[in-house]
Amino acid sequence: MKRTTALLAGLVLAARVFAAEAMPNEPLKTEDFFSAPQVRQPRVSPDGTKIAFLFPHEKKLALGLFDRATKESRMILRGTDESIAGFFWKGNDRLIFQADVSGNESFFIGSTDLAGKTVVRLAESQRLENNLTGDFAGIVDPLPSDPERLGVIGIFAGNIDNATFVGTPPTIGLLNIRNGARTTLVELRESDRFKPDAWLFDHRGHLRLRARLEGKTLIWEHRDDNAGRFRRVAAHPFHGYAETWDPQSFAADNSTLWLISREEHDRGALYAVNTRTWERGPALFTPPAGEITELITSPDRSRLLGVGYETDRLHYHWFDDERAKLQARLAATFTGCELNYVSRSLDGSVMIIVVRHDREPGVFYVLDQKAGSLTQFKRIRDIDPARLNPMKPIRYQARDGLEVHGYLTLPRGAEGKKVPLIMHPHGGPFGVRDSWGFDPDVQFLASRGYAVLQANYRGSGGYGRDFINKGRHQWGRAMQDDLTDAVQWAIAQGIADPKRIAIYGASYGGYASLAGAMLTPDLYACAVNYVGASDLELTFWRRGEDAWRDADEFNYRTEWVGPTRVWRDATSPILLVDRLKIPTLHAYGAEDPRVVINHWTRLEPLLKKHGKDYQSIVEGKQGHGFRNENESISFAVALERFLDAHLKDPKVKIGPATTVEMPAMTR
Repeated sequence: MKRTTALLAGLVLAARVFAAEAMPNEPLKTEDFFSAPQVRQPRVSPDGTKIAFLFPHEKKLALGLFDRATKESRMILRGTDESIAGFFWKGNDRLIFQADVSGNESFFIGSTDLAGKTVVRLAESQRLENNLTGDFAGIVDPLPSDPERLGVIGIFAGNIDNATFVGTPPTIGLLNIRNGARTTLVELRESDRFKPDAWLFDHRGHLRLRARLEGKTLIWEHRDDNAGRFRRVAAHPFHGYAETWDPQSFAADNSTLWLISREEHDRGALYAVNTRTWERGPALFTPPAGEITELITSPDRSRLLGVGYETDRLHYHWFDDERAKLQARLAATFTGCELNYVSRSLDGSVMIIVVRHDREPGVFYVLDQKAGSLTQFKRIRDIDPARLNPMKPIRYQARDGLEVHGYLTLPRGAEGKKVPLIMHPHGGPFGVRDSWGFDPDVQFLASRGYAVLQANYRGSGGYGRDFINKGRHQWGRAMQDDLTDAVQWAIAQGIADPKRIAIYGASYGGYASLAGAMLTPDLYACAVNYVGASDLELTFWRRGEDAWRDADEFNYRTEWVGPTRVWRDATSPILLVDRLKIPTLHAYGAEDPRVVINHWTRLEPLLKKHGKDYQSIVEGKQGHGFRNENESISFAVALERFLDAHLKDPKVKIGPATTVEMPAMTR
């Protein structure tokens, strides 16, 4: 899988992997889409000599190491009962890794040498039912300029095996990666309310900026160093999803702050702010459409090189001329592809890039600018792009005139025909969006003969704060209407067979599937609810997000889901089961910390009571979506069987209600 080409004047690159191959007759296998990837998250060491990566081992993801000089690979370590979820380099001799037990999003944090023999247990977490305030530890900042420490938030027990945390407020501090020693910088009180992702360190490891929630106001506080006192520098109404300020990083001088602000532009613009005076100049960049998705900096984050922003596709704007030229040469070679910069050595000379498009999951390359070479490292999946189907951006008008964007993927041979259609709403819902690119669910369904329609309904991210706000309190209302209108658009365009339409989504998409089946019972032939909310009274509250808030504080359930119980009940699926006319498939993880299993255990008896036709899958050691390979593949098998039974031939009669166990994995 490795080959090298010379980087000559025109940066000639080989792109054979994207060439179309002969189309075999046999269909793609389910595991082609849902087995563990061949490689994930390759990261080059700061000195550029090694690459660490995740790879499948015994159905879980393990941590491996590739030596660029010897071309040899070996395992560093694997989790005992879970996959390693992520990692990063800390110097050239250690890696920091995280693992998630049972999918409950309570992460173990460890440090290991490159042999996997000296492992330090840095932080371990527990998640008690309905209590998310005092049973976690997380990395706030990897502090790339500090060789020994991380910026962390959490509660650290001396003996995790005998520890029980109940409501204890966390601390923010520095954690030594070699011995676990901690330095507390801020000790929170039980009454403190802080935005969890708004703690910002500078390059010295000093905690400089934080956002405190006071009622419904977000107050930004700053200090010059760890010895100083925080003082108020700004205050904005707390939005919950698209805040007025989104601080990114400090420049090399530790005084200039790169900040995305919505004060002048609804979709946000990038500014440089002087934190000594809190003055800012004109915008460094305002996206012509869409929103900024990332800042691209030097590996130590001290120098701003460019920004990525997304419309229907991903785009870049460069401040650095050399990076702009490199991007242009790569883009000219990999025509029509997206190129993302995954990892770089400290001097920036060695880069890992991933090249992908809507039919290519991704190919990782190692670009060595000093050696003048580009080496293919590994493909994410061995799947021929010629056997997959293009994803096309679409737009349509909702019933109130709002323009809604999305994507349509047609099965092979669908041109000029009315085909069965899957409406596939994304999760979130707020601030999240569907994007152009390879999607295993979409390509799997298209390979089975279904058109797949994805709509970035109001409330989705990427289109400005006003577009998000249009989704406020619209669960089962205008957000659902946008999905209905997308289906009607596909019917009017002659794409969809109106008798063979299904709705399938996960998380909020699972809720939307339930709402679609119950609020528009004649639109769909069947529905698939994957870890979806069934009771809007449980949403956020039972997760613990709102459980500790006082009456006058910002409350997600009332601010975003619905203002009153009467309002929420009107579109809560658990109260609408009698309207259900079509067969449904439901899948849940018993350890799900986001959509707790109560959503299913309270819905199922009502389906039985009303004699509804349903199938169910409950996995005991899975969380918010099935992450393990066997469970992912088995769910896809059940999904395919269910859709085939109810969409492939509209004349087939629906059988009696039944509950099925997890189907055996097919090969």
